[in-house]
This record gives sequence, C-alpha cells and structure tokens, in this order.
Amino acid sequence: MSTRIALLAVLAAAIALAASALAIGGGGGLIFDDGHYVKPGSLDDGKQYLPLTRISLGQAVAAAQRAASGQLGQVDLESRPAGVVYVVDVGSDEVSVDATDGSVTGIVPRS
Repeated sequence: MSTRIALLAVLAAAIALAASALAIGGGGGLIFDDGHYVKPGSLDDGKQYLPLTRISLGQAVAAAQRAASGQLGQVDLESRPAGVVYVVDVGSDEVSVDATDGSVTGIVPRS
C-alpha cells in the first residue's frame, strides 16, 4: 500500500511540475522578454503612437515574420523622423515595419 501511495505522490508532483511549466510559457504560450513573461507578439512600448497607425499589430507581426525567421518576441511602436514604425523582435533580429503601409523598413540584429 505504501508503494502505491509513493507512486501516486510522484505522479502528482510530475503533473504539478508540467502544469507550472505550461503556465509560465513552457508550452509556447509565453516568452521571457525584457525581464518578464509576455505573450509573443504583444505590444510593449509605444502605445501612445497607436492612434497614428494605419495597420494593425497583427499585420505588422505578419510582415516581420515574412522578413525574418525565428521566435516571435515583443513589439514596440517607435516614432522616427520618417514616421511611426512597429519594431518586431523576430529571432535574433529587430524588424521595423512602417505603421502606415506595412512595408519592412529595416532589419537589424537585436542588441
């Protein structure tokens, strides 16, 4: 009987460990970026520029993923002299996407 209880305790611990791994992103739901867990493709900085955009966050992410490969990270909106751009972390790159027409304006290594 004590062997069965020990086996059940080990099984319960394994299930709890797997559930906690999924809860913090081990299952692909969240990523660790900028010191905290976030949903891939979520807007981090620059929310104040949203009224100046003409394409959606989803469209910017799609354009960035066509231009670079790798795991999707966070997205920032930045104001630059040429206008507002989405800066999408894709793999080891930052992909800049024009927030008015969706064109990729630059790809640079993440710092």
